[in-house]
Amino acid sequence: MDPRADRPPAAPVGEPAAELAIEVRAENHLFHLVDTAAPPSGDADDRPPTPGPGRLATTAGGTVTFNSALSDHYPHVTLQYWTARPPAPPGHWPQHIRLTVDLEGGRLALTSGVSHLPAAAELPLPPGHYTLAAHRGALHPTPSLLPHRAEHWLLQLWPRRHP
Repeated sequence: MDPRADRPPAAPVGEPAAELAIEVRAENHLFHLVDTAAPPSGDADDRPPTPGPGRLATTAGGTVTFNSALSDHYPHVTLQYWTARPPAPPGHWPQHIRLTVDLEGGRLALTSGVSHLPAAAELPLPPGHYTLAAHRGALHPTPSLLPHRAEHWLLQLWPRRHP
């Protein structure tokens, strides 16, 4: 089997090599980006740290935890894989953070914050060391028990270059 089969194709400059746009359930303000193909740590208590007040995200062990502005809802998330550092995203993104994350397995899924229910699709990418830019857009609350698309996140991943 060709080891490149699960890798996204190269993209023209100015475009992501792969992209996933999907809703994920945020529970208790949280949702996660998880490397589902990474080997398990073996530690039953291995949970990603929860972002502190005012912090958009934290990372540990191939998982990124995001701090949504609303408690329980379905934010719209655009996850992009870039082969190099992307240009600044178009539009207005009032909150953002840049983190580093090591992905051993290279298959990413968005999951809900407490019950860890996965969203309907995954994004494959080469295992490695990455920079993640997370941008949270403005809120558009809707009158609903569990609003959909009240918040938009843009997550951009690209390989981290070591000195």
